[in-house]
Amino acid sequence: MSQLSLNRPLSRAAPEPISRSAAGGWVASQRARLWVGLAFGACLALASLRAYEYPEYSTDGFLYMANALAMSGASIPVIHDTVYRDAKAGIPAPGFNHLVGDDPSEPRSERESFRERAVNPYHFAEFLPCFAIRPIFNELIYVLHFKLGVGLLQATVLIPVVSYWLMGWVVWVWISRYTAVHWAAFLSLLLLLSPPLWDLARATSPDALSLLVVLLGMYLSFEKRKLVPGMILLLASVFIRTDNALLVLVVLAFMYTAGFGIKLVDGIVLSAVAVASVVLINHFAGDYGWRVLYYRAFVGVPIAVGEITPRFGVRDYFAALRAGLSGALHEQYIPFFLMGVVSLLRRPPRAILALVAVTTFYAMARLIIFPDPETRYFGPFFVAMGVALASSLQGIREAPLRRSSSPPL
Repeated sequence: MSQLSLNRPLSRAAPEPISRSAAGGWVASQRARLWVGLAFGACLALASLRAYEYPEYSTDGFLYMANALAMSGASIPVIHDTVYRDAKAGIPAPGFNHLVGDDPSEPRSERESFRERAVNPYHFAEFLPCFAIRPIFNELIYVLHFKLGVGLLQATVLIPVVSYWLMGWVVWVWISRYTAVHWAAFLSLLLLLSPPLWDLARATSPDALSLLVVLLGMYLSFEKRKLVPGMILLLASVFIRTDNALLVLVVLAFMYTAGFGIKLVDGIVLSAVAVASVVLINHFAGDYGWRVLYYRAFVGVPIAVGEITPRFGVRDYFAALRAGLSGALHEQYIPFFLMGVVSLLRRPPRAILALVAVTTFYAMARLIIFPDPETRYFGPFFVAMGVALASSLQGIREAPLRRSSSPPL
């Protein structure tokens, strides 16, 4: 071979030119995505506004308000007077009467407890440790009220509504990875307006915020394979709801066994962090322990929770378990479980399989450990089954939108 041929640069194939029609199609698809996103955002904003205007107030919300006031150093009488004064001014009379024990349709123990809390500041204050175990939610109420000037009662409504709105975008983004964006928007709205998720937007509790953080953590961990930010969010969710530690343990166990990049040592360390977080939160909140928790949930609502000696034995647990399983059969669990089964039959991607497996096992374990079938405790299960079913509808996937995410050069 001659020296000339050795020094000759290797020729490269010329890049295939992008036709004007292909470039125009990409621009049109991005424009359609923008309009669909705007329409979805508008519908989601209307739903959130509706939830904001018609919240479902509860005595739990009163105690979150009280914990935020306690952070400011207010005395017990001042905390009590402020909470009930704001509640009376902002809640319609029928709802407020129910929350102060003047609703004869409620169980006797609940009426008496509500009535005593409304008139006795110190019995009211005994319930604060039961709700101090949600530190991030309490801190947000404190910041909104004392730093931004938002009313106490309004803050307990605003946080779930904003969390619901943000969660809607996470749902849409996840579903649109597998389905055309317009179908993803429609299916996301159907899921978000279903009773289990719609109720979270209206509840004055940390459940919507908890679900937002958990869902985003699982999306990053399973779908995007960004384990560090995903696990940070999942561990942070423990400080919103301590029972999220169970979900963290299930996620870590699944990711290790399924080969999602979690090593055994890493899983053990992260599990220890989740469990230790619960222990520390309960300690500094002054929580009364699991017997009081189970007594309040399955036996009766005490008048002075800090002065009782709760009794909850094996018979009580199995009675609660039977009632919980029976209640679950009459809630929305069966339809949503079937949605997950349908998605599995269609051989979903690995990320969706992980989502279905983790949330299903979590829901079963949680119901066995704490057999209260109230749907607000099972938000991850409901949203996961909806996302799984929507993502399995490959027949309505729009291929041109999924082929490329960058403009032609």
